[in-house]
Amino acid sequence: MPNIITISKFQQPNELNIPLASQTIVANPTLNNPNNVAYLTELITRVEKSVLLNAFGVAMYNELQLALADINNPLYASYKKLVQGDSYNDKNWVGLTYNYSLIAYRIFEEYMTETSVSLVQNGNVEPNPEKARLVSPSYKIANANQKFIEQYQGGYLREPIIYENFVDWFNEDSENPNVSLYRYMIDKKDDFPLWNLEKFRVYEIKNTFGL
Repeated sequence: MPNIITISKFQQPNELNIPLASQTIVANPTLNNPNNVAYLTELITRVEKSVLLNAFGVAMYNELQLALADINNPLYASYKKLVQGDSYNDKNWVGLTYNYSLIAYRIFEEYMTETSVSLVQNGNVEPNPEKARLVSPSYKIANANQKFIEQYQGGYLREPIIYENFVDWFNEDSENPNVSLYRYMIDKKDDFPLWNLEKFRVYEIKNTFGL
């Protein structure tokens, strides 16, 4: 199955950079320290599938997979906009392939959570004149989680907005032209008949204490 996010997203000079995502070659292969290429490749597949299933359900996920294999087919025009981005009614959906996409942030969050601070080459050591001091990755995890949540589901409401045909538990910043995935799916629900609002999974927000 084709992935929307590739390992190259984590090789860019930005906040999602993972240095160990690049293959390191040494003269003697027996001395080569394990790098994270294989691990991260597997993580991308696992996390991306989880996020998409939670957002779309099985039926729409399967159709999206077909669309990804033939994205320029006019039959999949709605999916192409979902993946690559869409501007409509003074709103903007950045898409799932965006360099700072919700899936990329979720993968980064999971990577940092699973590997913790043990990988010195990942930038989690703060230089000290006398010694190197480990720095907790909690703020990176919380930051990635917050940006994932913002793009994925927007703001969760204490009291829902009641529409004629459904109950809406989320709200968007009216001054921000960029909409969340949830808002995009609500606005474009007629383009995605397989999408079921009731199956849209909500994620919990993490703070710097991992709560």
